[in-house]
Amino acid sequence: MELTKKAYKEILKVLNKYKNEIVFDIDNLETKAKHHLFGVELVEKYGFDLDPKRMYSTDWQELRENVFIGFWDGERRKIHWSDDGSQPNDEILLCIKYPTDAYIFGGDYPTVFFQKFFLELKTYKPKYIDSQNHSLYFSMENASKIFNAYDSIVKEYREKNKEDLKQRKIKKMKDELSKLESN
Repeated sequence: MELTKKAYKEILKVLNKYKNEIVFDIDNLETKAKHHLFGVELVEKYGFDLDPKRMYSTDWQELRENVFIGFWDGERRKIHWSDDGSQPNDEILLCIKYPTDAYIFGGDYPTVFFQKFFLELKTYKPKYIDSQNHSLYFSMENASKIFNAYDSIVKEYREKNKEDLKQRKIKKMKDELSKLESN
């Protein structure tokens, strides 16, 4: 990271020296450098498995479907219904949230199956939990563990859902058949 910082510092110093003579948007380049350095920090300091060149924000960015990284100050951006009422205070957090909760596993809204999935995500020890909105917030010290495992967890549950969906359909059809037979 130090080499990358040094490179940006030297490049931006030269560009700023000739600011009035060149056409480059130096402010934009400085912002892009800041975002890239944030990505490098996530990789090197915190152990995230991601491409640091794909970072475009230090305030809020979707890293994967339902996975975000952002800055929470507890006022401008806060947790809507924190389970224990606590709020972050000037923290960068990894947020995994499911606003449509069980619908991620199908239109039949498998709430019991979704709860099993959500409970597994909770085993990665989020710092804050908003159960009402199905959102988990992880501190940077703990975030890479869930981030790096996330894709395999989702894949595993999507596979499990295939059989679970089949069983839900069987149950639904049996219930419908039972109703028809009793009428």
